[in-house]
This record gives sequence, C-alpha cells and structure tokens, in this order.
Amino acid sequence: MAQRRVDDPDDQEDLNRELWEFAKGTPYDSIQSYIAAEQRKSRATQTAEVELPNGWRIAPAGAQVEVGKLPYEAVMFAGKLVVLNTGYYYPKDKEPQEVSIVDTNSNRVIKTLKIRSLFPSAVVNLDGDLYISGGYDEKVYRVDQRFDIVREYEVKGFVGGLAEIDADHLAVLNMAQKTAAGNYVAGRLVVLNTKTGAIERETEVGYFPYSVRNIGGKFYVTLLGENKLMIYSSDLKLIKGVDVGRTPQQMCSDINSLYVVNTGSDSLSVIDVRSNRLASTISLASRNTDFGAAPTSCAVNGNRIYVTLADTNAIAVLDKRTHRQVAAVPTGWYPTKILTEGDDLFVLNAKGIHARRPNVNGPKGAGPSRVAEYVLNLLKGSVSIIPLADLKNNVTAWSTQVRNAAPTFDPHRALRLPIRHIFYIIKENRTYDQVLGDLKRGNGDPKLALFDESVSPIHHQLAKQYVTLDNFFCNGEISVLGHSFTTSGYAGPFIEWFGNVTYSSRWKGYPYGMVPAMTSPAYLWDILDEKNVDYRIYGENYFLFTRVYRILTELYGAEGELTKKYYAKTIAASAGDDRGTEFNELTKPYWDRAKTREDAYKLLGDPRFVSRLSTFITGDYSFAAVLKRDDRLRRRFADYLYHYPFSFRSWDLRTSDLDRVREWKKDFETQLKLGHVAQFHYIWLPNDHTDGSSKKILDAYQFIAQNDTALGRVIETIAHSPIWKDSLILVEEDDAQNGPDHVDATRTVALAACPYAKRDAVVSDRYHQLSMLRTDEILLGWKPLNLTDAVAVPMFGIFTDKPDFEPFVAVPPSNRLADADRERDRNLKP
Repeated sequence: MAQRRVDDPDDQEDLNRELWEFAKGTPYDSIQSYIAAEQRKSRATQTAEVELPNGWRIAPAGAQVEVGKLPYEAVMFAGKLVVLNTGYYYPKDKEPQEVSIVDTNSNRVIKTLKIRSLFPSAVVNLDGDLYISGGYDEKVYRVDQRFDIVREYEVKGFVGGLAEIDADHLAVLNMAQKTAAGNYVAGRLVVLNTKTGAIERETEVGYFPYSVRNIGGKFYVTLLGENKLMIYSSDLKLIKGVDVGRTPQQMCSDINSLYVVNTGSDSLSVIDVRSNRLASTISLASRNTDFGAAPTSCAVNGNRIYVTLADTNAIAVLDKRTHRQVAAVPTGWYPTKILTEGDDLFVLNAKGIHARRPNVNGPKGAGPSRVAEYVLNLLKGSVSIIPLADLKNNVTAWSTQVRNAAPTFDPHRALRLPIRHIFYIIKENRTYDQVLGDLKRGNGDPKLALFDESVSPIHHQLAKQYVTLDNFFCNGEISVLGHSFTTSGYAGPFIEWFGNVTYSSRWKGYPYGMVPAMTSPAYLWDILDEKNVDYRIYGENYFLFTRVYRILTELYGAEGELTKKYYAKTIAASAGDDRGTEFNELTKPYWDRAKTREDAYKLLGDPRFVSRLSTFITGDYSFAAVLKRDDRLRRRFADYLYHYPFSFRSWDLRTSDLDRVREWKKDFETQLKLGHVAQFHYIWLPNDHTDGSSKKILDAYQFIAQNDTALGRVIETIAHSPIWKDSLILVEEDDAQNGPDHVDATRTVALAACPYAKRDAVVSDRYHQLSMLRTDEILLGWKPLNLTDAVAVPMFGIFTDKPDFEPFVAVPPSNRLADADRERDRNLKP
C-alpha cells in the first residue's frame, strides 16, 4: 500500500493544502485574505530589534537589501554584488532558483537571473566573465558583464565549488558523482576548458567536497564529509591531506595563509600555503561549548579577519596577528557569507531581517502572484551593507549588542525537583492553531483549528489540566532539521542548506541522520553515555546511524576499513528506501532478544543475525568478520542494540501509534519487573503527520485521533506506575511545516505532565525545542550539547514546588478513532 515517505519533499505543500480542504471543506485560497490581514498586524508590531522564535534578538548593522530565499553565496562582479539564493524554490520543473544582482550604491536589486538549480559557489574567471555553479542540473553557467547567461557547460555529477585557473580553464568540484543507477558516490575535482566545454583532467577527492581555491597553482579543497583539506597540484596529483576541524566549508586567504572555516567545531584552521601545514587553529567557541556558533564564511582585510557566525547572528572581528577577537558586529538572521570590498562589508543573512509571521499556502502552481506561505518560503534573505567606518565608530556598542542578543534568564535559578525519569515524546508537523486554536484560552485562533477538541480531546485535556504553552516554537522549519534539533540541539549550516535543496527536489535521496556528512558533532545519547545515564530510544532513526558511526570511529578511526565501508554503504543506500524500516525488518524476528545488554551480547553470537546486521552496516560480511575477533566491537554493539527496542516501529503510517505504544508499554513493564527503569525515554509517535487527503490507510481525522489516543495511553501508563512521583513527560512536534498559524509558521504544540507541573495554567513564556532539551539536561544533570542549548531558556514557568500526585486519567478517545484502533485502545488501558 503506497504511503508518503516521512515529509516527502515532493508533496509537502500538497499535504498542507489537502489537510485544510479535508478538515474545512472550503478552498484553501479562501483563507488568504484573513492571513494577509494577520501578517499586516504582525509586521506593524515589529520594532527595530526583532525577537526571533528562538528568543535571540537581532538589529542588524548597516543598510538592508532584501533578496531571495536562503542566500548562501555572493561575489562582486561588474561593479555589482551578485547573490546566489540557494534555498527552497518549488521543484525545479516548476520554479527556478534565483540570482539577485544588487546595486550597492542605490541599495536595490536591479536584475534577477532565473537558474533551475544552484549550488552556493560563483567565481570571476580571468576571462572577465562570471561562472555560477548549477548544482543538481550538472551544469556551470557563464554570465557576461551585462548579466546575461551566455553559455552552459555540462559537468556530470552534482556541481559544487568553483575556482579560477586561467582565461580558458576553470576548476570545478562535483560534490557527488552519480552511478549508472543514479545514486551518488564520492566527489571529484575536474578542470573544465571554458572554450571547448571539455573536461581535460579529473580526479576523485572523497566525500562531499564543498569549496575549492587556486593558490599559487595548487588546488585547496575542503572535504566537508571527511573533515579534511585536500591539496592538489595543477595536474590534479594529490600533494597532501590535512586534518582540519569538523565540516569545513568556506575558505578565505591572504598572501601566506589560508583560513578554513570549520562549521561544526567553531574554529578556523590556519594553513601555511608555503609549507601546506596546519599552522594554528583559531577558536571561535564561547560559553565553554565545543560547537554551536556555526561559523560559515570569512574574509581578510588588512590586519582583520571577519567571520560570520550563523547561530549567533553576528560577525566576529579578529586581529590577524594575535587571532584574538577584538569586536563583534550584529547581523540579520543566520549570516552565511561576508565580503569586503573597498570601504564596505557585505553580509548575506540567509533568513533575512524579520521575525516569522502567519503562514498559509497560496494557489497551486508557481508564479509571482502566488501567496505561498509554506514555511520554507518564509526564508527570504537579505544583504547588509556596512561601512567599515561605522564599525570603527560603533565597535563598543555593537559588541555589547551581540553579547546581549541571546535569550536572557537567571543562570542561578535552579530546577530543584526530584525528577529521575524523563519521557521525551516527539510527534510530527503540527502548528499550535491547527490543533489547539479552539482551546478557548491562550493565544489561539479557532478559525485555523483543523483538528479541534472533537478530534484531539486528550491534547486539549493535557493543555487544560496542566499547562497551556501558547508561545512555544520549533527551531527547525522541516523534519530533517527538527529531528536534528530534538536529538542534538543543533542543525549545522550544511544541513540547513541541504534540507532546502532536498525539499525542492534538487538532490536524489534522503540522507539525513544517516550519512556522516549530514550529522551533528554530538547527540543527546552521546552525553547520556558519557554521564552513564540509562536510556531507551524508540523509533528515532538518527540514533541508528549516528551511533554506529561514532562506535566505528572511536574504535578504528575515520580511516578504518569498517568505518570507510560503513560510509560508502550509507551513501549508496541514502537514495533508496527508508533505512529505519530496513532495520525494523532486519530485527523483527529477534524482537525479544536484546532486552538487556547481556541478551544483546548473546544475540551477537547468532550467525544468522550477525550476517544480516553486517550487510545492513557495511554491505558485506566484513563487519561480521571483525565482530568475531574483536570483543570491544561486540560489547559496544550489544550496548547499541540494547538502547533501541526492536519491536518499536519507526516511520511507517501503516503501523498504528497505538501499536507503537503497545510495544513501548511491554518494554516499560519489563523494565519495571527488572527493577530498573531507564531514566530517559525518547519516544517517536509520528502518525499525526497524516497522509493528507488520502484515505488508503486512514483519513486525517483518524490519524490524529489515533495519535491523540496513543499519547494519552503513554501518560496514563506512567501515571499509574510506581515511578509517576518522580517522572516528567514532555511532548513536542519535530516541526510545524504542515499547518497554518496566526502567530508564526514555527509555533507548535508542546505539552507537559507530571506531579510537579502546574495545574490549569496558561504559560506564555517564550520557549522552543532547545528550551525543552535544556530542561531535560538540567533535571538529569547533563552538560549542554552546544552553545545554542546552553543559552536556551529552561522551562522554569511550567513547574510548581507543590506537587499533585493524582494520576492522570485520559478522557474518552475521539469518536473519529477507527474501529481497529478502538480495539487496540481497549487493550492498552491501564
């Protein structure tokens, strides 16, 4: 039976529309005038300092010019600033991406080029023309000084970074090559003859080469997927590979030094280009964290290095000699590129200069008249034009503004609660108004409620009985970002860009949480292991793949045979079917054989199971061979399998959330019998995603009712158990991309239940997904994962020091519940 993949990028907007028309019985377009009025109200209340959904405040320096969606690259050419808008545009057969030509004297866009697919790279070659990377369309575009596209070059593979060579040649990266089957494999560096269009030389370079620079006849390539800088001769012979920081993307240089921007380790690697050695590392980290500031680009001007810090909405100004930060400059939302030209700084703000706003889709089809408010369409960027003289005059004020831009709270205020068990429940895709707009308290809009109390009575009960959280936001716009935030508190600049590209059908496959280049530096399970906190992960695919890679790299290094085979397997498999389902099928016959670490260790002695697991991990039997002779690997994998109950199904709309809860409940009861309940449970209940207007499995009301009932049964089970008195249940959506909301496109449903939660309270404090994660960290004694969750405001406002130990009892389920789910529910009641 056909079903949507989890957040299939091809049909997200269709799903949005379908749910509205299914629930309301009126055309989606009919709500546009109402939404437009709400948007006007929202803009009218904005001040010079804008508060973002995550609580950070922006008031960008300089003049602002609005451009297209998610600008990630810019270059000066023919006296104008050329901006590549590389974000979400409708699938390329419907709407091209855009290149904005900005006149920096009049501060306006004077021309827009339409190109079907872009990668964030452009270079002015020595022939005087501009060359632009065409990404998914496997092309390089040549633009003359009148800003006309005068030629297209075919370059097989996903075209990435570009660098000048001479008047007749250009260096071109393929970020990934394609096999005959259309799957991606490792990338390559090629030399393109711009007169003939021929590829004259080429060499493979590894996984996810991102940018390339030609310095003194040598090519320097950042290998984002392998945390290396590769150096090649003019004839593409490998000179050297240099280990740099995590996820290196952009570079900048002066006479003797190349600065590599390491987005995942908050640092610059300084390369001496005479010796090709790592000369030093400049730390950009702050607040005792290892990552999270997310540096994205750099520029050198005189004795200063300027670095954009995406997650702190700022430019760090460094002294080139001492490498110390001497100033900071406030930018717009999520700066991705900085250029210095003459007396000015030019900064791209990928997410613009406005806070989010009400959202709704417009008419189907593309075109300039479309009032499209799918969440990714809101990521409209800007250019900040900042005179260097203004920086000199405002250095103290701007540095102070940047320092004070993070959310503020009393760091000495403690959450001193006897909480020993946390149940962290993640659901899929709903906005606040879509579910709780009819709550009759808090800031809801009943006009936008699609799944009201008749469909989701237990959500409404929880919001009324405990706390109504009507000012809670998602940090990520879409699921691939949302799950990265719920599991790691972070989504790096590459994954932010990549998510937009994939959702607009400009990449083949769905590699998130699986391919190492797409993963975060650390996940919550890494910290839990470090702190020796017992935990269970139910259905979250990010755990399956990130944990395997960490085990292999810790035991054998990134260059180990098993590690490299695992990497190759994940790349090859990422264009195919959902690998979470593949793992479920693999382990299904063994569902009860890894309840403890000892059981899992024994299971890894079963030749049939190990053979299947080895194929899953490396595509052959090499994993099985090493497992036989290396007990360290067997012990680590026993622990890995123990943490992920086999019987709990990951994404699959054909699996009822009530069946998921049944399997969770069995595992929970086993833990109770063994006298040891894991302190942290991460539970994925995804079926409120729905299947749009399709009724092949269930209709949308039935999916929501099923999810609502399943949530109630989890909470009832905990509430009637011996650990209720020291438990906390926190519930949130992974994202809010499939629904309207009158406040903000990322405002979402969040719920809390425990004896120490307030009763019958409206809590309108601004919280977001990282606030929830930070609350978990504090209560269980973990350190923050990164900078952004370290500064997130904990959810102080939901708690009371006067507990009420009365168990939660769910109201009857919705009458929209399908008959089969009604029967499942009868068997789940405590």
